[in-house]
Amino acid sequence: MRVRRNTVYNASAGQQLWINCQVFFCNDSPTTVTWYKVEEAIVPVNVSGDSHIKTEWKPLNKSAGIFYLMFQNILRHDSGQYQCQGGGSMGHPITVNVYDHAEITTITQNNLTVSTTSVPDNTEILLLYVYSAAGITTFVIIVIIISVISMRGCKGKPKKDSQVENQQMEIPMVDQFFSKVIFKHLERGKRKTLCSAISEM
Repeated sequence: MRVRRNTVYNASAGQQLWINCQVFFCNDSPTTVTWYKVEEAIVPVNVSGDSHIKTEWKPLNKSAGIFYLMFQNILRHDSGQYQCQGGGSMGHPITVNVYDHAEITTITQNNLTVSTTSVPDNTEILLLYVYSAAGITTFVIIVIIISVISMRGCKGKPKKDSQVENQQMEIPMVDQFFSKVIFKHLERGKRKTLCSAISEM
């Protein structure tokens, strides 16, 4: 029997939990293995048809295999230490801790720790979807608003508006030019008509 020392399984009530021990034997016929619960005395685990605890054998090769103890719907009173025995040998005890609320299942074997999370209930899954949908919707709205603002800010003035402004700007400049030329000629005392002054330009 090969089980690592100080192996601990933490599980929440209602979860499925498998513990195991590796079995090595000298001949081709596997030895009979039994799981025991270590309490005040060593008691065989009830794996009858009406029990929520089952066993399973998985051969690895001709001289080795893994013997599983499966808790299909683990209960609070399943907490305790379990040992596998067979062929005159016994594995190290495996500690199983069962808690009433959902939490992380941690498997500790010597210095190796493997963690898995328990299955969330329907309320947690629904809240996850609601928060995800709200976040995506908010993101899409922000992108649309930024796009609309950017498109309006980059547009120039319409051509008609710029043409009207140019015409309004040209008229005063022409008037100023003509008035300067006329006053210039009148100041010099030239007796040219307005038409000749304009034609010189």
